[in-house]
Parts: sequence; structure tokens; C-alpha cells
Amino acid sequence: MPAVAAGSLVLVTGASGFIAAHTVQALLDAGFPVRGSVRSADKGEYLKELFRGKSATFDYVIVNDIEKANAFDEAVKGVGGVVHMASPFHLKAEDPEMLIGPAVGGTVGILHSLKKHNPGVSRVVVTSSTASINDETRPAPFHFTEEHWNEYSAKVCAEKGRDAPNGHKYRASKTLAERAFWRFMETEDVAFDGVTINPPMVYGPIIHPVTSPESLNTSVAALAHVRALVVPEASGQRFISSAGPASPNDFCIAIHRHFPQLANVANGYPTKVEEINAASYLFDGAKAARVLGITYRDIDTCVKDMGDCLIDRFS
Repeated sequence: MPAVAAGSLVLVTGASGFIAAHTVQALLDAGFPVRGSVRSADKGEYLKELFRGKSATFDYVIVNDIEKANAFDEAVKGVGGVVHMASPFHLKAEDPEMLIGPAVGGTVGILHSLKKHNPGVSRVVVTSSTASINDETRPAPFHFTEEHWNEYSAKVCAEKGRDAPNGHKYRASKTLAERAFWRFMETEDVAFDGVTINPPMVYGPIIHPVTSPESLNTSVAALAHVRALVVPEASGQRFISSAGPASPNDFCIAIHRHFPQLANVANGYPTKVEEINAASYLFDGAKAARVLGITYRDIDTCVKDMGDCLIDRFS
């Protein structure tokens, strides 16, 4: 399947999110005009001002309820590619359906909107997560690849409902949404193809609108999404975008190295980094590096960049 042509208009849903804003910026820098979906005009105007002066143009549409039927009908018209990033990401849902409903409904909904109103779109890239891969019934250390699926979290939510642990509620939403995406691509008669990006937690500078550190919403690596749109060989693939294992020990070491003024942070154990990480889960990002041509940044650099940004914005 041909990739999205250079200069095509790209729809990015949930454009005001942490990594979504970086994805918009990367697309604009690569010469792709972007239409972003946001939940309010305030967020849209913030992004318009943020991206003012770019060589490619940014505009926005308001989609305040991604689970609503036909929510994306207007947004998808005329675009050459879609990066679907809008999905709830928090650990405060009382009922699993508070996360599963919008995650699955938004994903399937935008696909039906494309089938009805823009069947000639080239490619849809969906932001999934290692949450849809991470099956915690497998004891660590374990080497996860794109062949693995997390079937456990959905079972926990089905059995326990509102009493399911919040982490399983989120992980089930990502698994079920990605399963629904691939099921649609396999069963519906459409000409466009699909790709999913499955990142772990993502760290880095903040450019999206937030009022406090507690408002931060982490998502996925921007460049992996851009490359997934344009690389023909990405068609029909899942991609883990992970640089490798990182433990709380790595964060403590990096914080002490770059921000010694911060109090109440454990020292960490530099001599035990390899030992601790060797006993951890490994999400193998080699395929994304090989096919998409992305280069990972080490955890030390990510912590420094995000720490500098947090201190600058929130003191």
C-alpha cells in the first residue's frame, strides 16, 4: 500500500495531548498541513498560536465526544492520512466502561467515518500502547514483541467490573481498542491500510497546554507516528516504540545527576543498573528502529529534558 503522499493534509485526533502536540509539530516541520481535533476552542487556539509561523498550516475542529456516533464525519473529509491519538488516559475511572467505551468507540467511529466520507484516504495510524502487549501473568524477566497481546486485563475487568484495579481498566481499554481496529481492517472492505504504534510511558519536553504537573498526559513518540504514515513497509504492522527497560532506579540516578537541588529523591544505585533491568520486562523496539528508521534517546536525556521543562514552566 502506498504511504501518505508528501504535502497531504493529515488529521491528528486529540491534538492537544502531550505527544500528540509533538506529533503535530513533527508533521508540520515535514511539510504536512495538519487538521487537529480538540475538545474545546481554547485548546485549538492555543495550538494555532503555538504553531504560528510554520511552513505548513495548522487548523482545528472541535470533537468534544469521540464516543458519539458520527463524531468524526466532518473532521475526516479531505484528509490524506489520519493519526488517531484521542483516547482517555487516566487511572481514575470508577467503571471500566468509562475508559473502554471512548477508546473502542472513538477508534471504530473514525474508521466508519472514513469509510463513509473519505474512502480514498491512504493510511490510518492508531496510537495504541505497550499496555495492549503487557501480559502481567508472564513472570519477569520476559521479552515482549509485537506478537504478544495482553489478554489478561480485559478478563480482570470482565470478572471484577468496578472493582478491577485501575491499571487493568486502562490496559483493557487499549487492548480492546487495538483489537477493534485490526478487526475492522480485516473484515471491512476498505482501500486504506493501517498501522499501530505501541509505546511505553513517554517522557520529554512539554509543549501542550497544561496548568500544573498533575495535568500531564503522556502518550507516544511523535516521530514514530510520522514515519508510520510515510513508510510503505509499515503497512499492516504493529510497532513497539521502546528504547528498552528503565526502572525507578534509572530515574533516581538521572534526577540526582541533573537536578541535585531537588530534595526527597532516593540516590539510586548506579552499580546495579544492569542487574535491575535484566530482571525486568523488555519491550523490544527493534522493529520500529529498523522499519521506521527512528533512533531512541536514552532515559538520562529524557529525564533531563523533561525536568528542565517542568522547572521552567512550573518552578
